Amino acid sequence: MPLTPTDTPLTERLQLQPAGPGRWRSLHGDANQNGRSYGGQLLGQAMRAALMDVPDARAPTMMQFLFLQGAMPDQPIVFEVRRLQEGKRFSSRQVRGVQGERTVLDAQVSCALPLSGPSHAEASPVPPGERPEDLPTLNEVPGPWRERIALMGGYGRDCNAAIHFRIPDVERQLGGVDAGRGFRYWMKVPQALPDEAPLHAAAFAYLSDWWLNFCILRPHLARAGERGMYISSLNHALWLHAPLRADRWVHVQTHSAHAAQGRGLALAHYHDEAERHVATATQDCLVSWTD
Repeated sequence: MPLTPTDTPLTERLQLQPAGPGRWRSLHGDANQNGRSYGGQLLGQAMRAALMDVPDARAPTMMQFLFLQGAMPDQPIVFEVRRLQEGKRFSSRQVRGVQGERTVLDAQVSCALPLSGPSHAEASPVPPGERPEDLPTLNEVPGPWRERIALMGGYGRDCNAAIHFRIPDVERQLGGVDAGRGFRYWMKVPQALPDEAPLHAAAFAYLSDWWLNFCILRPHLARAGERGMYISSLNHALWLHAPLRADRWVHVQTHSAHAAQGRGLALAHYHDEAERHVATATQDCLVSWTD
């Protein structure tokens, strides 16, 4: 049955319906600027499907995800889950997403029981006293800057009602004063979520795709208006280092290590408001001029 692209809360965007043993069907579509399903929704739904039969004590630690074909937001996706591992400490699942005869995604999710061991973490880059509530939303970014970044792969045209998004130091980061390869921002789910760890993991997977690859485009902001750009995610890897809540602010520090030959690489570190390093992500993207 065709789906209608949704403006519903995130919990509904992640809902899945049983479709047989080890199979789950999506109920809501979430379109991106390219007219395909938003990658974060695919990540979140795949995470949700993978965790359906994992023991509660085993927290998700890793997702590796391939965007194989553009998913259509007006059509349901069937998520087929296969057990790869069920050991004393680790559980691993493979998730295949299918629309009709098309395989649109393939993912692997690993979960583990925690163990004691040595620890260290990436330090939080948040300046002292910075509060995301005091920072501008995307709609509050000055019009000329929004128009310019809209030429860079469609960024800046619209907000996502399922994500609260704030940009610090707007003039430096978007005004072209410093067109470095880093970009940072804050984000969270607007609504309070139930105290369900699998739901928060799926919601965070949804968030993790938001503006992640903008750091690939940012060094080229000065050329916005000269040539349009197209960007599309090819694969996404997410490591969850600590339990987190997707309905609390998370700071994201991104950096693009390399871009060439029509592809670009983005890296992100995620810190919560307590300055804990809660996650890391990488994303490989197709990025090209549109002319």
